[in-house]
Amino acid sequence: MKGLEFDSQRLAAIKELTAQATSIAIIAHRNADGDAMGSLLGMYHILSDLNPKAKITPLLPNGCPKQFTWMPHSELILNGDTQLEACNKALMESELIIGVDFNVPSRVDFLETALVTSPAKKILIDHHHNPDKEHFDVVISRSELSSACELVYWVAQAVWGDSAINQDAARSLYTGICTDTGSFSYSCEQPSLYEAAAALVAKDINAADIHNHINNTFSIERMQFFGFAISERLHIYEKEKFAYFSFSLQDQQEHHISAADMEGLVNYTLMMEQIEVGVLIREEATRTKISFRSKKDVDVNNIARTHFGGGGHTKAAGADSPYSFEETIRRVKELFIGD
Repeated sequence: MKGLEFDSQRLAAIKELTAQATSIAIIAHRNADGDAMGSLLGMYHILSDLNPKAKITPLLPNGCPKQFTWMPHSELILNGDTQLEACNKALMESELIIGVDFNVPSRVDFLETALVTSPAKKILIDHHHNPDKEHFDVVISRSELSSACELVYWVAQAVWGDSAINQDAARSLYTGICTDTGSFSYSCEQPSLYEAAAALVAKDINAADIHNHINNTFSIERMQFFGFAISERLHIYEKEKFAYFSFSLQDQQEHHISAADMEGLVNYTLMMEQIEVGVLIREEATRTKISFRSKKDVDVNNIARTHFGGGGHTKAAGADSPYSFEETIRRVKELFIGD
């Protein structure tokens, strides 16, 4: 297997920092998806074997989403919403912090201050555009890759070799690869993706079981909500090749739906042959969230960054809108269909 090339000094720094640290905190972004979960737990399992004497703490701003509780050792993840003091302590007192699947500290929400001000050495491993290099000592960023999990796999291969990736790590990393590529239906142009996936499957991870956990565990309420979303909240502009979902707080409360329950819904916009850009706009108590998806040549990362201060990938991006829910809808529509 050819693998990927990385800066040798950065790889050496990762090897030295992880070997020397007696306490390590690993953190991913708020509203964790499969890639955040997979890269977080994948790194946890790798380091737990390599440095068994170290105290290793995985944490997330709002904890493990219920649809990923089946993942190995997900119960060990600290939840910032309910264990804020413990999360802040882990970040402030660890000798090393490893950030995965986010490019800027603001993606960890209210844990940003502890992350940035911690005296710990910091490593960032991410696949989004424009990584923040100011607050991390070592940054490995490859935006052309499918997922943070694929990147963690190749970094681990380069630093420690194949034997460092145990079965639990492999299951975790394969999960993130699957979710960030829609089970290999998008963001999957690079041959390295299939090389990594094949190597992980070879770890006897029961890939079919992972796909079942990802795709076939909807609750009845979630399935009914998707039906409501498509019939009542999907707006289609065929001429402009654009479609969007919009959900108010009332919509979410009436259907008992969380942000995690909407994972993957925006991709339904691109299932229509005529649509090239799809958006999901979701009202929260203090902000409005936007998810962008595209196919063909539309760069939604540039759109999210330029108009809403967000970012991500060329064909998948997001933003915290600085505008109200109604104003965000108006501005999104103006971008794609005009006045």
